[in-house]
Amino acid sequence: MAPLTRPARGFTLIETALAIVVIGVGVLALLAAQVAFHQQNRWSTHASRAMWLANEIREGMMGLPRHDPVTGRDAVDRADPETGLDQQTGEPLWGPEENEFSPQDWDDLDDFDGAILSGPLGTGPMDASRRVIAGLGEWIQRVQVFHVEPFDLNQPAGYFSTDLVQVEVTILHQPEGAAEPVELTRLRWLAP
Repeated sequence: MAPLTRPARGFTLIETALAIVVIGVGVLALLAAQVAFHQQNRWSTHASRAMWLANEIREGMMGLPRHDPVTGRDAVDRADPETGLDQQTGEPLWGPEENEFSPQDWDDLDDFDGAILSGPLGTGPMDASRRVIAGLGEWIQRVQVFHVEPFDLNQPAGYFSTDLVQVEVTILHQPEGAAEPVELTRLRWLAP
């Protein structure tokens, strides 16, 4: 009778190599998932901050009248709908008045038209009380104010030609080293 031999214990070289490959692929998949998670988390953080900055402008503009409280509604009646200039004096009736130099001086909606509030300019981004928010130098708030047609809110109208005023705030983010800012959100509303 032949002696009984015990089968060899352990793994062969091929089995070990295959196990290492399988485990390595799994680890690489986990790392790729982690990187994707961090990128998505960064985007959602930026999107959330962008919406917050847009709402800060909206909140700060909520109590403002459509027309300048100093010049009043009479100036609106004298406005040229094509240029926004006073037809009698040639002075601009749209945008900040001549004595309004900073956002703290703006006292009506149209004063915000064309405003670019950004860290590099030293003007923003701005909170609802019109103070610069520290530490957000990569962010830009761009504000446009315009009249719109009553039956087509996407159609801009001439200066003072309708009573409907729409405000649009665009939030851009330009990280250090980026050539151009990236638009993250756009918020529009009709002024009450």
